[in-house]
Amino acid sequence: MENIDNIAYLTMLSILISAVILNSEYMGLLALLFSVIVVFKNIFNYDDKFKFKNYHKALFVYFLIVTVSLFASTLFKLSLHGYIKTLIYTLFFFCATLFFKDNKNKIFPTILLTAFLMSFESFIAIIQNACGVSEISGWQDMTSINPEEVVSRAYGTLKPYNPNLLAGYLLCGLSSFVYLILDSLSKNNKKRALAYCALFFINIIAIIDTGCRGAYLGFLLFFPMLFMALIYYVQKKFGGLSKIKKRYKNIALLIILAIVAFAAFDPAISRRIESIFALRADSSISFRLNVYESALHMFLDNPIFGIGVGNQNFREIYGLYMKSGFDALGSYCVPLEIAVESGIFALFAFIVFLVLVIKTCLKYCLKSKNTSVQILSLSIILMILAVMGHGLFDTIWFRPQLQFLFWTNIAMLSAIKE
Repeated sequence: MENIDNIAYLTMLSILISAVILNSEYMGLLALLFSVIVVFKNIFNYDDKFKFKNYHKALFVYFLIVTVSLFASTLFKLSLHGYIKTLIYTLFFFCATLFFKDNKNKIFPTILLTAFLMSFESFIAIIQNACGVSEISGWQDMTSINPEEVVSRAYGTLKPYNPNLLAGYLLCGLSSFVYLILDSLSKNNKKRALAYCALFFINIIAIIDTGCRGAYLGFLLFFPMLFMALIYYVQKKFGGLSKIKKRYKNIALLIILAIVAFAAFDPAISRRIESIFALRADSSISFRLNVYESALHMFLDNPIFGIGVGNQNFREIYGLYMKSGFDALGSYCVPLEIAVESGIFALFAFIVFLVLVIKTCLKYCLKSKNTSVQILSLSIILMILAVMGHGLFDTIWFRPQLQFLFWTNIAMLSAIKE
């Protein structure tokens, strides 16, 4: 019992590390082990002073609705498979919440490990892109582009190999660098902050190298929020941008211009970005539009309880709605997927959960006098916006590699004392 927190923490770290080297089944087993350890500890040492917040309650309501959806499903056995995954994720989140409540000192090393894993995958992705890896499946519409405009879409080491999965994973961990940069600056360690800035830049390049257009759109939520937060901080701390030393302004401007130049002057990347607006002229986007249309009809026919959770269940019923030749594993949109699987009330509960988490983080950002609390809260907001921005156009979020990282980050809020 004296070492049970350390045992639980090693198990949590094993979950995060296994994302880059093992199949997802092992992550689920490790998550169950972690949950059992935390539950066992709290049976004998539960702090009744800890109260679950409103966003915890919203997530619990979401899970209850998913449970009702399971029993309402016409394909119970197939839906049960997806439900068990949801159960593991939810159990892991609540157990991680209890863990970080008593182990605030474990937050920094967890974020540091996340940044290390992101850096590892980023270097792999950049090497893959430079070497010109062959695509494993039809990842790009080749009908209207020149050979030099073909993106060598990096997919890293995550299984199953998929550039969209890698992009979503890197996007989920991108805010860890923001946390480390701001934490280093708050401690006046400029050299360390500069090193983290370099890794942050490499991570962005790796995401671009995946050729994932959904991740590019995730940037549109991540960076505006980051810039607004930095401007607010500079205004409050220094009295405006004019008070910042010129060399720091130049470094920031140089980083921004380097990223823009990388995307603009690489014909493959710029062509990939332009294809976002092609709509029906691009086969991949046209495919998604067909899937959206079919999935919407599925939801309208099952608006209250949905069809049951899980991609196996989805595939069986989707066959009744799909257009010929447009088979799909999911709806390629997280909100639509939740609505299709578990109904409108589940979607509403999940949106309320996200809104309450962001609201809580904003309160800490604006009112807390603890710099570490402000930085952690901002990091969580950025993570949610980036992942959900990507999730509007893909369902990679449901993969274990993203799920465990996503819930680990939000669980860190429990360490913040009112």
